[in-house]
Amino acid sequence: MSDSAVLANRRAYLTIFSRPSGLLSHLVRVVVREKNLANVNIEFLRPGDENEDLVHLKVDTASELPVLIDRQLVLTDVRTILEYIDERFPHPPLMPIDPAERAAARQAIEEIRGEFYKMADIIENGSAAKVRAARKSLISGLTGLATSMGRRKYFLGSEISLVDCAMAPVLWRLGSLGVKMPGSAENLNEYAQRLFARPAFKASLTEIEEGLRV
Repeated sequence: MSDSAVLANRRAYLTIFSRPSGLLSHLVRVVVREKNLANVNIEFLRPGDENEDLVHLKVDTASELPVLIDRQLVLTDVRTILEYIDERFPHPPLMPIDPAERAAARQAIEEIRGEFYKMADIIENGSAAKVRAARKSLISGLTGLATSMGRRKYFLGSEISLVDCAMAPVLWRLGSLGVKMPGSAENLNEYAQRLFARPAFKASLTEIEEGLRV
């Protein structure tokens, strides 16, 4: 029997291994809560912690969290995890039906991760000079986003999507990152407050993340 098959026999529910803080782990938890999934087990690992199951599967917990395990399926790529959850539990849907809109949503998520998440990581871990540059870049990128969004309720329109789930964790951390948005980005602040007010977002927060809101 394969390692994943052995693990599948030991876990009755879909399991997600998550950091108690960290943008990618938070993103996945937001999606789980938006889906209102009861039969999902979220297990938290802090840096340096090990898990017997993940060691058995040769998953590097230093770099490969979050991790999703569903029976014999083991996923470590965040984009794949997000789309798997959305397709495995289709209601409510968090991706558009139209192929062109789905492609645009995927691209937006990758841009959010590649720009905003990257800048947030630099601010948390980089040298002083890199932190200053990253803050400037993050403010510039978010200001441009505010302009392009206009007064839309959510990123893609009137319904929440995976793109909004990706935006929420970084917007929540702006204060702790020392990022102050200009007055011209008022609509972005209103958008952020709509996301933060959602019961699913509130339920996604760990105790550590609750303390990040400055």
